[in-house]
Amino acid sequence: MQDSTWVGIMSMRTQAANALILPFVLMHSVVLVIIAFAGDALGDSSVQLAVAAVVVIGSIWTTLNIDGVFADFAALRKDMPDGVASSNFGAVLQKLPIGAMRVMGVVFTALMVMAELLAIY
Repeated sequence: MQDSTWVGIMSMRTQAANALILPFVLMHSVVLVIIAFAGDALGDSSVQLAVAAVVVIGSIWTTLNIDGVFADFAALRKDMPDGVASSNFGAVLQKLPIGAMRVMGVVFTALMVMAELLAIY
């Protein structure tokens, strides 16, 4: 792989990860505001279902997308150009625990979703 191709793919996947952060934070922030301030409206089963659907579907969507980014980072790490691999950044990237980060992303998101669902129901 050419160096410019590697840099381009790394840049594209980094931008994809950055683009997922805002929707994830906004979605869970809005759900927390609904839980905190909805009062009796949250007692309606259709409202509960709608909020729960947003939490579950939105979390699955963002988690799968960010997991794909981490999988691509793991693959890109193996194809790292020699100039990058011999640098300090390359050394740090080689040590990055991508597998653990993928697991933590799923586990932390699942815990957050379970807490929100318990608060909704």
